[in-house]
Amino acid sequence: MGSFVNPFKIGKTYSPENFIDRKEEYGYLVGAVESGNNVVVVAPRRFGKTWLLQKFIAEGGYPVVYLDLFGSFSLKGFVQKMMKQGYELLKGKSPMNFVGRYLKHIAKHVSFSFDVGGVSFSIDGELSDELLIEQMYELLEGVQKDLKKKLVVVLDEFQAYRSISEKLPESLRSFYQVQKDVVFVFSGSMRHMIEELFFEESGVLYHSCLRIDIGKMLPEDESVEYIVEKFNDTEKKITLEDAKRIYELTKGHPYFLQLLCYELWDKVEGVIGKEEIDVVFDSLCERESYGYELVIETLEYKYLKNVLKLISEQAGDYFSNANLQRYKIPNATTLNNLLKKLTERGIIEKLGRGKYQIIDPLFERYVLKRME
Repeated sequence: MGSFVNPFKIGKTYSPENFIDRKEEYGYLVGAVESGNNVVVVAPRRFGKTWLLQKFIAEGGYPVVYLDLFGSFSLKGFVQKMMKQGYELLKGKSPMNFVGRYLKHIAKHVSFSFDVGGVSFSIDGELSDELLIEQMYELLEGVQKDLKKKLVVVLDEFQAYRSISEKLPESLRSFYQVQKDVVFVFSGSMRHMIEELFFEESGVLYHSCLRIDIGKMLPEDESVEYIVEKFNDTEKKITLEDAKRIYELTKGHPYFLQLLCYELWDKVEGVIGKEEIDVVFDSLCERESYGYELVIETLEYKYLKNVLKLISEQAGDYFSNANLQRYKIPNATTLNNLLKKLTERGIIEKLGRGKYQIIDPLFERYVLKRME
């Protein structure tokens, strides 16, 4: 339509004009780092966690090393990425001088090359985890001292640390107990693993970080205003009531709200109404049907619809006899097993003792329609 491009964004790349709410969480993150505290950000998958981190990187005013642990499969590869980012922060140094100054313990094993992405570093030979970890921290310390300002290291999806090194958490604790000018921001989407590491007494990183928990859906008023503005600014029309329908279907989930709006903008000409919204939402359900069927096969599907209805309609007290009878769930064990499996699959999220919320609205819609 004309020269307009689709204004709705999904994916990991931060888009300031599409960032909705999270003011409280962002303000807390900035304040924690300013005070020199390490932070762990916990949120379900596709809940805006990475956008929050990227907003901080873009606007926080600190030099940042950002590493996504899902994209690293060895300690050597992890350190190589850190070397590249450290080099880029120190603008102007030659790669050879950089290696000699900051990587002196492994300098003879390090080579560099130039490509379209700038300078890349490689580590040759078999080096021990202990040596690589020691060199990694010396690199961070050296970069921070030369920059003469606080250095922030963001480790996204930290629950994947085992693919890098089992020794990483313990080594991190030892490092930041003595180095106060390098601040770490961790994030994770596997809540039970993050809880074990950071918030249980037996965890290696227990009491080492402040906590930011992104558990709330986006606020309705701000989300609806955003939807109406984005459609109307690109010469497509939607009423306030129909924008609320989008919010209702997606439950204010950041990813699914953007996804549904993206598909509507792409598929519907002119006016977006309730009928078009429901048709496109159901088409998204069908698009995901193969994956959802695989999930259903691994669950006690006989009671799956009942459990989803229970979570959707009740604020808590799921295990009471009245609720078990009302939703035709045979016993507390069946309910507990399904809640555990749905949590592990990222379909629901535990909010606190005995309370959950559904965080995949497409899956909920698919199950309820399939089992009618």
